[in-house]
Amino acid sequence: HRFVLQLNTSTPLNINFSQIVARKLYFNKSANLIRSSKANQRTLILHCALKGQYDLFVQARHRGSIKIEAHAWRSRDQWILLNRTQCVNIRIQNRVRKRQMIVKWNKSKFDFHAVQYCLVVSTLHAHKDLCAAIDEYVSGGYDKNPRSCAFFNILDLVFGKQAEKSKKIDPHITNVICTGSRTQQVIRGLAINYIYYLDVFGVHTKRENLTFHLSSSSVYFNRTQPTALKTHALNIVKITGLHGIQVFSYKIPSAKDAAKVTLRYLILPCGGTEVDAKIVKQRSIIGNEKNIYKATYIDVPSVSDGERYMIRFKPSNDDEVLRANKIALAVTTDIVFNQFPELPENTTIFEVRTQCRSTEIAWYSSPELRGIQYCIIVFNLPQRNRSSFDYTNYCMDFGKRVTEHPQFHSKKCPKKEKISSLMETDAIFNLLPGETYLIYVTVNLIDGKPLPYQSLKVKMYQHCPNE
Repeated sequence: HRFVLQLNTSTPLNINFSQIVARKLYFNKSANLIRSSKANQRTLILHCALKGQYDLFVQARHRGSIKIEAHAWRSRDQWILLNRTQCVNIRIQNRVRKRQMIVKWNKSKFDFHAVQYCLVVSTLHAHKDLCAAIDEYVSGGYDKNPRSCAFFNILDLVFGKQAEKSKKIDPHITNVICTGSRTQQVIRGLAINYIYYLDVFGVHTKRENLTFHLSSSSVYFNRTQPTALKTHALNIVKITGLHGIQVFSYKIPSAKDAAKVTLRYLILPCGGTEVDAKIVKQRSIIGNEKNIYKATYIDVPSVSDGERYMIRFKPSNDDEVLRANKIALAVTTDIVFNQFPELPENTTIFEVRTQCRSTEIAWYSSPELRGIQYCIIVFNLPQRNRSSFDYTNYCMDFGKRVTEHPQFHSKKCPKKEKISSLMETDAIFNLLPGETYLIYVTVNLIDGKPLPYQSLKVKMYQHCPNE
């Protein structure tokens, strides 16, 4: 005998027989679903019966009447407090460059030894019902070829086969990935600039038709675009995130004459940061500077109008990943920066002579031809909690507000000699015996901003009989 059942919505389906019979069940006159159901002589169970027509063929072994009952119900309705016992968190790690995402979740506290998991990934909306998600999965992925072999075995594919640890999805449809007892899944083939809705469902392997929603989350999968730099402007930017790698772009502006110019970068590490820099043009590396820990210029000769250059920063080593946070970056195609002075190639400050209450220092003169002034700024390093004051921060405000710093000791700007010399020298007085001081020398444009030399740490002598 043939019985026809028409379902207008997807739902778990139980078909009960009053006696043992031979049976076949076809979906939409094509797919044989007996293999996708639980083997039981008196009951036919489908975790998720998709909407459509079901043809049931029954052959009894003995003459007589038979009672057949079809129930569309969810056994989770009998477990009213089930969702209240679940405290499952979803953790997500994005691999934007590889178009991948790692999804992890906790095990269910409800019969954790018997519960398996299905992950639903969609860019359309969140899902609270696994059967509805499977219906969208089938409709979205197999509507174009409903008679394919994959469509015949879709329920086997969802429930019967454990997915690989890494699964490629179609970001434009709803995807259902059943992971078995595993509580993590690598998803590949993601499209950027989409919100992905993630829902984890539990599938009880002992209680028929018991599927329940465990947790949900959403994530905006976006690849950060390179930050555009402005000419002459000093940009203080973070280099955290994406393992500390950040990329900045600059397009060579149009010039009045057709002559090629030089592209110049000025890099100032902040807060003890030590970074590597790569300059890229059309995916080719044309410049590579390693271990930048002080004010540094990078020149790119012979650039043309309209060309775009990328500069990529990353911490120099694994230790720097933990503390590298910011850098200051400026760019120009002029010979010099209009707001910043020129620093010499060697920016070291030399300790010439130190006593108990004074120290003499020296540094190389700036090659700047415009009007400049040197300033010497002294900070008193605390004997305790030394880490509270970072003594390699070249991005601090060396202007008027530097006197407001809690460790500030003194500042003076001596007159520059009219006759230029190779070295500059000066003495610092009124220091305390046994104390440690941090000394900055800055070169300042008369109509611009200061740039620092390398800092110098000086330890004063404790006993000086002749002073």
